[in-house]
This record gives sequence, structure tokens and C-alpha cells, in this order.
Amino acid sequence: MINNKLIKNLAGILSVMLLVTSCEFGEDIDPDNSDDPRDNIVDTWRSTEISAIYGKSNFLVDISKEPLDSTKVILSNFYNLGVDTEVKGILDGYKIDIYVQVVDGNEISGEGTIAGDLSTIDFVYEVDDGSGEKDNVSAEFKRI
Repeated sequence: MINNKLIKNLAGILSVMLLVTSCEFGEDIDPDNSDDPRDNIVDTWRSTEISAIYGKSNFLVDISKEPLDSTKVILSNFYNLGVDTEVKGILDGYKIDIYVQVVDGNEISGEGTIAGDLSTIDFVYEVDDGSGEKDNVSAEFKRI
């Protein structure tokens, strides 16, 4: 004869197993349920940059959300200025506008175009370090 305690334990284990297997897991679920379009580009990206002054270089750029403005993103290490250096951009659909701003003595402006599949961002921007020679730069960001 099976004892009632064993039946209850088995029923509890079976209930938990059914609950876990009935859940759907997917990468496209927004964990904070915010429907924030910035979530699509928040990531670490490999920048392949071509600078008129410095030539070709590769480095990592982190894109994060600007906490005080839901339209802005923060690009850390943009133009390879250092991981603690932040350039801000405004996200508008598949565009990132790098509005004119001075970061560590460099005046930076330009724009990025996000690919429809969200795998790359192509940037064109200008950097003026005050030396009298503006650096015209293009960069392709790819997710790593």
C-alpha cells in the first residue's frame, strides 16, 4: 500500500515539472517589460574604425541606456577615447544622432545607421581635437 505522504510528494513534484515545462523561454522577451527600443542595441560592439588621421583600428564600444532621458544612449569608448569616456547619442528609429558635444577636449558629431537585423551599426562622424585638423571617421560596429 502506498502511503499518503509519498503520493502528496509525487503530486507536488509532478506539478512543479508541469509548470516548468509549460513556460516558454525566448531571447526576444523584454525582461523589464518596458518596450524600450534602446534594448535592441544595448550591448558590447566591436568597432572597426577608419580614421583620416589614425588609419584603421579595432576596439570595443559599450552601448547603454542614458538613465535620465529615454531617447538617449551612451557610447563608452567611442572613438577609442577610453572606457570611462562617454559620448551620447539620440536614438530615432534606425538612426543614432551623435549631436555636437565636447568630450575630453574633442568636439564630436555625426550619425549612425542601424541595420534592419540589428547586427551592425554604420557610423560616420567628425572629431575636432582643437589642433586645427578635423578627423573624418567611418566605423562599423558589429555585435560580439
